[in-house]
Amino acid sequence: MKIKFQIIIVSFSLFILTSCLQQSNTYPVEIFSEMHYSQAQKYQEPPRISAHPDSVPYSSMEYKQTLDLTIKSPIPNNAQHLYTVNCSFCHGANAEGNGPALEKITSSNNYWYSVTGEPHKAPANLLQSELSKDNAIIFVKGGAGLMPAYKNMLSEEEITAIVNYIWDDLH
Repeated sequence: MKIKFQIIIVSFSLFILTSCLQQSNTYPVEIFSEMHYSQAQKYQEPPRISAHPDSVPYSSMEYKQTLDLTIKSPIPNNAQHLYTVNCSFCHGANAEGNGPALEKITSSNNYWYSVTGEPHKAPANLLQSELSKDNAIIFVKGGAGLMPAYKNMLSEEEITAIVNYIWDDLH
């Protein structure tokens, strides 16, 4: 009985050892199959964008046509548009300091009031500003109070165009 039991233990051990060893070029369990080839996994792929109908495939080094890859801004770069996008929310469409944000800026329910106990001043009426154009450009670049500094958001030319628009076209 003892020898029979030993034979069973040895054969079971050999079976376990040989079945768990990896044989050459095979995997006992294939966990990472090529999921992207399976149609069942297609829902995990991002949607694909079709090529433009006028696109030209690049297939060899002999392709000599030069492509214009400059990025064209979809937004016109004119002073009125720049003012509308960057300034009118606070200063209003006509630069009178009555933009849609006026109510929130001067409200007693904002952070400024909770810290100081006083309502914040209304945005400046730019039509009555006593700043010169040069000082206004410096002010717009650096910002003050609630007004953000635009030196990192707009170029020198854009800031100058906005100030010229306010002083020349709106006054």
